Amino acid sequence: MQSESTPSSLRQRAANIAQTLRLRRREPWNWCIQTASLGLLPFGLVLHNPALLALAAIGLGVGCLALPLPPMDQTSAKNMLPWLEEAIGLECAWLARPMDRRKMRQIAFLGLGSPLAAWFLWQQDFAPVGIVVVAAYLLHVRRKNIEDGIKP
Repeated sequence: MQSESTPSSLRQRAANIAQTLRLRRREPWNWCIQTASLGLLPFGLVLHNPALLALAAIGLGVGCLALPLPPMDQTSAKNMLPWLEEAIGLECAWLARPMDRRKMRQIAFLGLGSPLAAWFLWQQDFAPVGIVVVAAYLLHVRRKNIEDGIKP
């Protein structure tokens, strides 16, 4: 018996895998592992360290698996749980938000900015990365000031 490999069945399988990965990302242990792995990535790029780059890639992959760990509220990491749930909730809310101009700009910034940042880190050119970080922070402060009624 052969399985069907029509475009619609492949699309459905891909959608199922994406849904599973999204659900796994919502689990606190998986979220911590993936976020810590992303934290290792810049150091691996700057130092040209294959071990750190491999560890980051392995961590991202492991964070996609069903981990046989006890619930976080039953471990010594339970003090982190409220903060983690808030961070996961913010991420889920952003993903669930409809596609508007602001979200499209954010996706474009991440899609273009992440490879550029990786390239600059690999080249050990910190000035462009620093300028982008400072500019993003200043835009954040400007938006907060506008929300608080302070005119820029």
